[in-house]
Amino acid sequence: MVVESFSIPSRIVNLRAEAAFTVLEKAKLAERKGIDVVHLEIGEPDFDTPRHIKEAAIEALRRNETHYTPTPGMPELREAVAEYLREVYGVDFDWKDNIAITVGAKQAVFAVMLSILEEGDEVIYPEPGYPAYSSAAAYAGARTIPYRLTIDNGFSMKAEKLSEMITPKTKIIVLNSPNNPCGSVMPSQDVKEIVELAEDHKLYILSDEIYRPIIFDDLQHYSPLNYASHTDRVILVDGFSKRYAMTGWRLGYVAISKEIYPYLVKVLNIMTSCPVSFAQRAAVAALRGPQEPVYDMVREYEKRRDVVVEELSKIQGLRFIKPTGAFYAFVDVSHILGKIGKSSEEFVLDLIENYGVAFLHGTAMGDYGEGYIRISFANSVDNIRRGIRRLKQAVEEIMGE
Repeated sequence: MVVESFSIPSRIVNLRAEAAFTVLEKAKLAERKGIDVVHLEIGEPDFDTPRHIKEAAIEALRRNETHYTPTPGMPELREAVAEYLREVYGVDFDWKDNIAITVGAKQAVFAVMLSILEEGDEVIYPEPGYPAYSSAAAYAGARTIPYRLTIDNGFSMKAEKLSEMITPKTKIIVLNSPNNPCGSVMPSQDVKEIVELAEDHKLYILSDEIYRPIIFDDLQHYSPLNYASHTDRVILVDGFSKRYAMTGWRLGYVAISKEIYPYLVKVLNIMTSCPVSFAQRAAVAALRGPQEPVYDMVREYEKRRDVVVEELSKIQGLRFIKPTGAFYAFVDVSHILGKIGKSSEEFVLDLIENYGVAFLHGTAMGDYGEGYIRISFANSVDNIRRGIRRLKQAVEEIMGE
């Protein structure tokens, strides 16, 4: 019996998956060959989920809370999210009509894009940037328009340049601050001017604020919600993974207008029915419980950031700016790549095999990431020093120093 070959849909072929996990797999394979690898590639907190959060989930399991919840999440958690947003932004969201809990912030991004975009719409997003933005928009049939972030513009989006990219088909502008992979925090003026621009053109702003609390040097986070004359066209995406070291719990949330909310919930219903019940109980404890574990983690990230800057400053031929948020440094290695005639991805794989250190290649975050590597400092100070010193050794050998 002859079976016709399977034709993979183009919408799947063209999706850009998150390459950090591919690099992690390469690093793990190297370890199986006996290579000692320092892992600075994956964007995952190395801290444990705080105990009171885990205990809340355990108690929920003991109460047999293992059944379906409403598709947008249990009321108690949506109420807690609304309380948090009111406290942080001074904005009143109705938990019944504005707040939906999702299976991670990534699902939130995907569901928002599917709920808003029509075939042929345009989405402007930061690049280098989180690959889910362009992938979700493209899957929804939109044309993806990358806004190029560079060291020279402080890895921040500027309203003046954005205004030149807007067309009658533009529907969404994506903001991400603090930024993955660049470690930058958008200044208040940039955020304010982009909000004004979006309102003038009646565009939606999708603001990914998953790294919101992880900010250094006494800087302040600025959200489009701080400047919007009304919130109907500002869509906030956030979650629990980074702040509370809950990556494996897979919980995020969306704050969105009442108009779009029913359609978002319809998409979520089709995708996953509902988030995990006992994990939602843990998230309530995270929001309403003590926040000291978050502050402790941020203080430790800032110490690690300082170590990254110290060690990178000892290497000739690199360019970088001091990260002010998230837990990444985005380093320009184009001078080194020009010397060896390799791409950033090839360079990263060489570093794993020959020097025992894993970073993320810049093109994992879009084509404009070529010439860069991302260094995650969600690891111990000792490992950060070891990893960057191995990079220094590689650079010195390449440059003949």
